Amino acid sequence: MLKSLIPSLSRLGKKAQPDLPVLTLDVSRVMKHLTPKATPSDAAQAADEPLELKDRVKLANLAEEAVGSLTGQFDTWMKADLDRLVEAWRAAREPGATPEQYRSVFVAAHNIRGVANSYGYPAIARLCSSLSDLLSDTKPGENSALINLHVEACRAAFHSIGQSGGASTVADAVCDALEQRVAAKRANP
Repeated sequence: MLKSLIPSLSRLGKKAQPDLPVLTLDVSRVMKHLTPKATPSDAAQAADEPLELKDRVKLANLAEEAVGSLTGQFDTWMKADLDRLVEAWRAAREPGATPEQYRSVFVAAHNIRGVANSYGYPAIARLCSSLSDLLSDTKPGENSALINLHVEACRAAFHSIGQSGGASTVADAVCDALEQRVAAKRANP
């Protein structure tokens, strides 16, 4: 699993905007549950000695097992994150929406942007990155149609994963178009 994610993250880095960092997986929270408890003397000894190749392979295998044990939850987590985004947007569309309600949409999109690649949803990561950029310059009542397009595109991308090989191509085209619209909107406020 981990080995299969690394090439996709590399490809993502090539497609990503130059100012966005390439994402890496952090499985440290999971690893602490899979490795035996270390004593303080073990930690001191480990700091003095470089990891042997067999230890690196063992750690890589443990990391791969840890990520594999969590992948079944990725869809559930992504759906919950998208539900928060949709609900925040629903509240922000109400008449008299406050800046705090728009901020909630931004926070939901920003949070998704941070995890979507790790969950296997690169199109949703791109869409939420674009949406975050748009919302950073948006006041309540502005850009509603463009925000709505982003939210609906995220929902469509989530439901289309695994349906066909063409879904990725369509998602990329939608991402490209929305990113261009946001760039144009930000360039000409």
